[in-house]
Amino acid sequence: MARAFNVKDLLSKKFEIMPFSGIWEQSFGKPCKQFSMMIYGDSGSGKTELAIKFCKYLTNFGIVHYDSIEQGISHTLQMAMERNNMEQVADKFKILDKEQLPELTARLRKQRSADFLVIDSIQYLRMTKEEYFNFKNEFYPKKGIIFISHIEKGTLKGALARDIWYDVDIQVPVEGFKGFPKKRLNGGGAPYIINAERAAAYHGEIK
Repeated sequence: MARAFNVKDLLSKKFEIMPFSGIWEQSFGKPCKQFSMMIYGDSGSGKTELAIKFCKYLTNFGIVHYDSIEQGISHTLQMAMERNNMEQVADKFKILDKEQLPELTARLRKQRSADFLVIDSIQYLRMTKEEYFNFKNEFYPKKGIIFISHIEKGTLKGALARDIWYDVDIQVPVEGFKGFPKKRLNGGGAPYIINAERAAAYHGEIK
């Protein structure tokens, strides 16, 4: 039987809080280093761009692996990396080429494995609901995990994406190159502008 914790146990427990600042704190607050997140939106909304920008910022707090399951090592991904000058953080950021659950699990079990993992996208990850919870229960207490998901006709595409959406700490719907963080935030909550010019054009805002 699992241990039951009393209130003093919980209140005395130490969590590693990341000291986000600037626009990142305004939007995402100061999350625990071991967090889960879903970034989701229509194709072309800016969700992958947001994920890459977020990865770059997370390298201030640890090693980041980006599992490009959908695009793989492609020209479009290359351009996204160039736009965000990811070579500046090459020592803390690695790209995985379409790794599925067995490879990801083996990689994360290694000593000195990544602190943060991005899976792009859920719809290309061959994983059941049970496998998701097994994966989360093994690694979520130790890692920050970010899922990227498509939507279809205004809703999350696929049952697994919906299950994960309910479960994650932070939900970030993306529309017109703006991210809107919500759910279990430690502060923050302001929209994150992914691309100012394209966001202004989409939302009809005056720059």
